[in-house]
Amino acid sequence: MFLTCLFFVVIQESNVLDIFFDVLALEFVESIDDVVFQLCRRGFFSRRLKIAANQNHAIQCSSSSGTRRLRKWSNRIIRFVYAAIMIGMCVGLSYITAQQPTGEYGCTSIVVRFGDEVWEDSWVTLVDKMCSVDSDCSQKCFQGFCHEKRLLIYSHFNGLYVMDGTVAERPRYVEMNKEKGNPFKDTIPAEIIYCEDIESWVFFHPRILTALDSEDSNECQWLLRSEQTEDFDLVELSTGFWRLWDGKIVDDYRIDIDCAECSNDADCNYMGTCVDEPGLDQKCECFDGRFGIFCQFETPCAVIRSEKDVNTTLEIVRDFDQDDDSIDFVVVYGRPMYAARMQGKPYSLMRDGYPGQEEQYFKVEHPINASVAVVPHKHNTPDGYDDDDFFEIANQTLAFQQLMKNYTFLLRYTGSRWYGQIINPDLSSKSFEEEEYHAFWQNSFSGMGQEDNSTLIISEATNTAKPAGVDFFEMRRRNKVFEGGIYDYDYSPYGVLLPLVTLEGAGFFHCNKPSE
Repeated sequence: MFLTCLFFVVIQESNVLDIFFDVLALEFVESIDDVVFQLCRRGFFSRRLKIAANQNHAIQCSSSSGTRRLRKWSNRIIRFVYAAIMIGMCVGLSYITAQQPTGEYGCTSIVVRFGDEVWEDSWVTLVDKMCSVDSDCSQKCFQGFCHEKRLLIYSHFNGLYVMDGTVAERPRYVEMNKEKGNPFKDTIPAEIIYCEDIESWVFFHPRILTALDSEDSNECQWLLRSEQTEDFDLVELSTGFWRLWDGKIVDDYRIDIDCAECSNDADCNYMGTCVDEPGLDQKCECFDGRFGIFCQFETPCAVIRSEKDVNTTLEIVRDFDQDDDSIDFVVVYGRPMYAARMQGKPYSLMRDGYPGQEEQYFKVEHPINASVAVVPHKHNTPDGYDDDDFFEIANQTLAFQQLMKNYTFLLRYTGSRWYGQIINPDLSSKSFEEEEYHAFWQNSFSGMGQEDNSTLIISEATNTAKPAGVDFFEMRRRNKVFEGGIYDYDYSPYGVLLPLVTLEGAGFFHCNKPSE
């Protein structure tokens, strides 16, 4: 019995120290049994137990040839049983050791949630722009490809990661697309692997470098790393502290990692059924009115309205190709999208009021060369933040001037915040699926220039299932095109955030009731 218990202890623990502690615990339990027996022999419990404990039981065997033969075979059987137990334990341990690196006993899919932290100067490889010298690129040429510094928002990489092979005899988890959780077709995904150089699990992306000089680069180009460990189970490490890279090491950083599979209906919040199909991962099938990997969200409202103008409404983007699920709306980063067709400047979704007839908001003369300080907006005051860089910069191009005549205002989640963006009007669930939307690689916000000038408003960091009731902000002085102008540019990574509602917690969007 002791050996059997010891076997199960060995296969369940992840490090040698824990095995020693468990063996000590087993020996302690065994010593308690011996102590109780000695107390019984001395009569501490009862006379009956004292008599029973002090009795000698012996088997008297004759010395006949048959008895000796029986004793001989008994010894052989005992040796065989001990050998069989030892061989069985070794074979079982060897099998488990061989299967463990394949992820057989861990999660094959996980949900990863990083916080709202950013790195303002990450080096990004532009694989579609080859070069030979720096002059071929806007910033830097390195190893035959152009590289540029970009704002890395870690939450843009939140979502589903699925096991795809092994690295260092441990599972390799690869980022999935942000809509249906399928593998990316064209986008290069991020990965979470075990890095032997530092004996830690690391999050990295092949196109994001910590430094161009290999001598200054982090081991395995890690962007986040766990504590030193030999653990095979990545989910267990989410309870510990990680280290984050933002140009320097940030200690005591926490991330959330959950197994994306269910084991019973409780994992589905009792709002769905845990389906166990042969050959497939166990997953939650949500009841009507619920959605999410763990059925944790209620179905969102179909129409939301602006707090500033009740006549400005955005409708949920429907998905007419449902793939045998009950969700009839497009999901990105596990949340719905809302859209409205518009033209002209969307004053009802901004902080400033509607202009008078003589107001000219974005017909401002300014230099075309972005390296020259842009003429400040005519409504700017030295004590305020009313300069309107979004429209000043974007309106330099004829394409944006044409877009303002007919565009889609799209509200979508990006991992931890909702972004309100001005995009082309030909949005559909099919076109969205084909573009393989990723908030980082689509430059939803990078702070670099016109490339990211689709995002006009941004929410507070939130995990809510819908934008209703969430505070929003309009971003000003958020673009490095203005850097070197009349202001020093020591602002937050998102620039200056102007609240769209006066009271905190009031929310800028609200659900429309069916009667409205």
